[in-house]
Amino acid sequence: MTILQIRGDFSDNGPGTQMLTISEEIRSRGYKVEVAASGGLLKQKIEDKGFPFHQIIELSRDKRNLFNIISAVFKLRRLIVSKNYDIIHAHNAATLYISYFASFFLKRKPRLFHSCRGIELRKYYQWRNWIYINYPAHIFAVSEYTKKMLCKIGVNPNKISVTYNGVDLKRFNISKKNLYRKIIRDEFNIPQNAIVIGIIGKMGFKGHDEIIKVFAKLENDHDNLYAILVGGGPYMNEFKLLAKKLGVSKRLIFAGIRFEAEMFNAAFDIFALPSYWGEMFPNVLLEAMSMELPIISTRLSGIPEIFTKEVGYLINQRDTDELETKLRLLIDNNNLRLEMGRTARNHLIENFSIKIVVDKIVKEYANKLN
Repeated sequence: MTILQIRGDFSDNGPGTQMLTISEEIRSRGYKVEVAASGGLLKQKIEDKGFPFHQIIELSRDKRNLFNIISAVFKLRRLIVSKNYDIIHAHNAATLYISYFASFFLKRKPRLFHSCRGIELRKYYQWRNWIYINYPAHIFAVSEYTKKMLCKIGVNPNKISVTYNGVDLKRFNISKKNLYRKIIRDEFNIPQNAIVIGIIGKMGFKGHDEIIKVFAKLENDHDNLYAILVGGGPYMNEFKLLAKKLGVSKRLIFAGIRFEAEMFNAAFDIFALPSYWGEMFPNVLLEAMSMELPIISTRLSGIPEIFTKEVGYLINQRDTDELETKLRLLIDNNNLRLEMGRTARNHLIENFSIKIVVDKIVKEYANKLN
C-alpha cells in the first residue's frame, strides 16, 4: 500500500505534527508514505524523518486562486500517475478536492480520505460547510462532536469514522522527562524547583491572554511561579502589550514558535488551554497528558471528550476567575498535581495513543481498497 499525505502547508504544531505522527506509525507497519504540500516550517523536519516531500507551491492557502488551483491539479495528477498511489489522505478540504479532480479521469483512482480537524463554526459563514455534502472521500473525524456537526450538515454517518488524535509515546518518552525538563528550564533560567504553568499553540483564541490575566494575580502570591507561553502569530504583540499593561514580571515568558513539544511539556507542571473559540480536539492537551501533566481547558466542542474529572479541570470559556481558582488548587497542592498527572498519562495510553488512532485509519484504508 502506497499512501500520499497532503496538505496546503505544514506550518503549525497541530495538524502538521499530527500528520507526521500518523505517517511515522503507518510507515512502521511496512507501508510506503510520501508527503505533498506547498512547504512550511515542518518541511525540513518531514524530510529529516525520511519521507519523500513533493513540493507543489500552488497548494498554498495564501496563493489560492483559479489559475493556481488548476496548476496544482495538473501537477498533482502527474505525481499520482508516476507514483501510482493507492491512498491519498488529505489534511484539509481544499487539497482533498484538488486530489479528487487530479484523479478524476484516471482509470485507476486512488482512494480518498480526509482527516477533518475543523469545520466552520461562525454563524454567518456556515454555508462553507456545504462542501462536505456529497463529499468524495471517507472522513476521519477527530471527535464525536466533529462527527455530530458533520451529520447535522447532511453528511452520511457511514462516511465518517471517529479516530481522535493520537500521541507517539516514543517521542513523548516519560523516561526522558527529567532531562528535557532541565534543558528547557536552563534555557529560560527557571529554577528546577519552580512551578511552571504552560501553554502551547498559535496565539489567538487559545487562551494565552487568559493565562496572562491570571498570572498577573497569581505571581504576587507565589515567588516560585513561572509561565511559559509557546506559540506565535499576529496576536503575539497584542498579548505582550497586555502583559506589560498588567505589570507582569519576566517570570512570564514568551517562547515564540517552537516544535519541541515533548521538551516543553516536560518543563511544565500544569498545562492550561483556556480556549474560547475554534477548537475541535486539541492535540496539545493529549501531549501534555503524555508527560504526566494535569490539564485545564474549556467546555468547548470536542474538548470534554478528552477529560475525566481525575485528569484535570474543565472550565467555562473566558471565565478568568474560574481559571484562577483551578490554577490555585494545583499550585498549592503538589500531591494533587502529581496524582492527576499520573492518571492523565494512563488515560492517554488507554485511549489516545497513536497506535490506537492508526489502527482505525489503516482499517478504513483496507476496507476501501477491498
